[in-house]
Amino acid sequence: AMSTLQRLARALLPRGARALGAQPGTAPLDWLNLGFEARAVNAYVRYNWKEGKWDEGVLSPDGTVTIHALSNALNYGQAVFEGLKALQLKDGSVALFNPAANLRRISNGCARLQMPAPNEALFYEGLERAVRENAGFIPPYGTGGALYVRPLLFGHGAQLGLGAAPEYCLMFAANPVGAYYKGGLQGVDAIVVEDFARAAPNGVGNVKVAGNYAPDVLPSKRAKGQGYSVCLYLDATTSTHVEEFSTSNFIGVTQDGTVVTPKSDSILPSCTREVVLQAARDLGLKVPPSLRCTLAPRVVTTLSHCPLSLYESRRPWLASDCPGITAALSAATPSC
Repeated sequence: AMSTLQRLARALLPRGARALGAQPGTAPLDWLNLGFEARAVNAYVRYNWKEGKWDEGVLSPDGTVTIHALSNALNYGQAVFEGLKALQLKDGSVALFNPAANLRRISNGCARLQMPAPNEALFYEGLERAVRENAGFIPPYGTGGALYVRPLLFGHGAQLGLGAAPEYCLMFAANPVGAYYKGGLQGVDAIVVEDFARAAPNGVGNVKVAGNYAPDVLPSKRAKGQGYSVCLYLDATTSTHVEEFSTSNFIGVTQDGTVVTPKSDSILPSCTREVVLQAARDLGLKVPPSLRCTLAPRVVTTLSHCPLSLYESRRPWLASDCPGITAALSAATPSC
């Protein structure tokens, strides 16, 4: 019998996919050992916004950009990004996974940071150009890899005071990748972070702004030094409610087969989570509305660890899944 995680993973890809005409090529890569790292590709796609409109876009042989030192992106963190995958399907065609969700999310991020958002036509054009120009780097079906595409939008140009940037850049970077975690689809250990918070109430935790990720570098480095692959953050107010991982949302599966997600305005809406939850519903699993997931009270001594079963929504957990943008659906066993 398949596990809940395997059943969900099998049902994911066809939902929300956007088919493309590109054909995978034969770049000289070890497809089974790609890892998750930057690689040289054929081209990057770059658009520029100035005086109220986007230009026609250009192709760049590498990801290098030249911007002013006083650009908003460098000084004030006015930048958002996305991440999604193009995959070769079993029939040989290529599809982007759920790009409509990424369009909605980058639009929300642009509204929050007061940047010009790409419309649907421009966003899809940029994605498809990036995939087609780099078709040779799409991993073959069955290798477990994908062409990861990262849309990036940021303010640039000389700007000394805080305010709208004179120009904005929208880039689409494509990169062949394997699994985000070294173990692939094997479960990973996570550590609950209690002395740092990921996002504060009424802040920008619910949009994918670049500045949300730099503060995680220190906790993640510390976690990896202790043998953990990823951090699980609690709410910033009470440090008692589960929010999300460093790289992905949290989904819990209870012993009775109920799929549970935390409720918080500080959580980034995952483009994969809603697809997972709908797949779970279609498979007959119970998926109640998101709720506050509370850390069960216990006496904690220094360096002690608690199993995932202590994270509860009035029932014990069976496993947790991580639906990340760049991370494949993975199982995690948090400790605190």
